[in-house]
Amino acid sequence: METLFVTRGAQLKQHENTLQIRFSSDKRMRSLPIEKISHIVLLAETRLNSRLLTLCGKHNVRVSIFDYYGYFKGVFEPIDKNPAGKVKLKQAALLLDDRQRMAVAREVVRGAAHNMRANLRYYQYRGVLGLKSVVKTMQQHCKGISKAKNTEELMGYEGLLHAEYYAAWQLIDPKLNFGKRVRRPPNNPINCLISFLNQMVYTVVRHEMSKTHLEETFSILHAPGYGRASLSLDLAEPFKPLLSDGLIFKLVKLNMLDDSWFEQQKGVCLLSEVGRRHIAEQFATRLEEPYQGRSFRQWIYREALAIEREVLGVAEYQSFKRKV
Repeated sequence: METLFVTRGAQLKQHENTLQIRFSSDKRMRSLPIEKISHIVLLAETRLNSRLLTLCGKHNVRVSIFDYYGYFKGVFEPIDKNPAGKVKLKQAALLLDDRQRMAVAREVVRGAAHNMRANLRYYQYRGVLGLKSVVKTMQQHCKGISKAKNTEELMGYEGLLHAEYYAAWQLIDPKLNFGKRVRRPPNNPINCLISFLNQMVYTVVRHEMSKTHLEETFSILHAPGYGRASLSLDLAEPFKPLLSDGLIFKLVKLNMLDDSWFEQQKGVCLLSEVGRRHIAEQFATRLEEPYQGRSFRQWIYREALAIEREVLGVAEYQSFKRKV
């Protein structure tokens, strides 16, 4: 068990060298071997203490915390056991080299654009012929990626690609017609799912990147800012179409969504506790699905390593691109 998703109210505690968990609706305390866990994601109200965090720190277990609204809010991180000042210096040098930074940023956007088109092509090849023209338009927008002179222009092209992409969802299934993309707070179930799952992807990417020597605040595509691991936002871009959007398509096409999964009032739509539990279970399964001999989680780790190799001048970065 790489990641433990806590989707119901629970108490976490340490007993000797073991993690124990008891859900609010269950009086039984369950024991889990801490050695088999490297990431705990708290998606519901959870009680824990410093002894539990000490155990997590000792075994290099990361604890990510989401709020009631489904947004990532913070993390307990173990002490960096393998710091590498050389990598961070070279990473900073990359950011100050406009040519190299733009080359990597373009490749991040190419990966995201390719995987968005791959999602649409999947359904185009299965009879949704209206997607052909959308894919063609997106390919035209992709030509601008090479022409972008700075990251602001590059993100402008990414915005055009997303606009075409999201507008095409209703061709896959009418229930995927969510109108305008609304984030904080989301206003309908599909916008709610996009926001929640994108946060989940970001959290996993941040965890996998922590296994490398990269400095998480030195981002390439997104502007480095305060209080966020913006490099994780970069690395999440190629994977959101696969892990977030692809899962939404599956849930809708298979009629798996239920009204009880959502709480809607006054133009705001949030996942209920039941919804968070079901979505987290589906996401955890999707994350471990094999693709070309590796799980998507392992591909995320390899993506972070690819950035590190670019930073060190070992190999040119190539973003993850799914084959159709």
